[in-house]
Amino acid sequence: MSKPALRTHATSRWGDLQAEGSGLLYDAAMRRAIREMGGGAPAQVLEALGALRLAAKQLHDSMEQFADGYGLSESRLRVLMRLHHSPGHRLPLGALADDLAVTPRTMTDIIDVLERDGLIKRVPDAGDRRSVLAALTDSGVERIDAIRRHAMEKQAAVANGFTSDQLVQLRHLCLLLVRNLCRGQEG
Repeated sequence: MSKPALRTHATSRWGDLQAEGSGLLYDAAMRRAIREMGGGAPAQVLEALGALRLAAKQLHDSMEQFADGYGLSESRLRVLMRLHHSPGHRLPLGALADDLAVTPRTMTDIIDVLERDGLIKRVPDAGDRRSVLAALTDSGVERIDAIRRHAMEKQAAVANGFTSDQLVQLRHLCLLLVRNLCRGQEG
């Protein structure tokens, strides 16, 4: 079942996007919820974080839908892409789990499915007999090559209407949030 595209005045599931007098977008449903909660953090912080969560959810759902079009899940596509960009199209399973921020058990499940589908194979690590590598098969390389161009086009389309300066600012702001969140976890 396809999910609705994000649009102005979308259903409450996707936010109620409206424009302020300045033309800047806001989520009216989020703004109402913040008013009903009253107090706490400044409304601007809560609205910004709500917008970020909404954008992240939409990006995730779009990626899942894109991957599904190629018979993959988002996580399996990410593994294939990571292997494609690795030396020799292979990596230790533990390194893959770390790179993709999943548990070793989750990575094993992902690799099991990709191996069953003939897109990767497990091979011994010549440098460490205790380690197993995931390696792209020829079929895996062909699948990624078929997907890559389309994936690049889809990713570029997400930024339609953004200036170069806006993209740099977006990157900067997201990474500031990441840094602040990491500092918050440390202290």
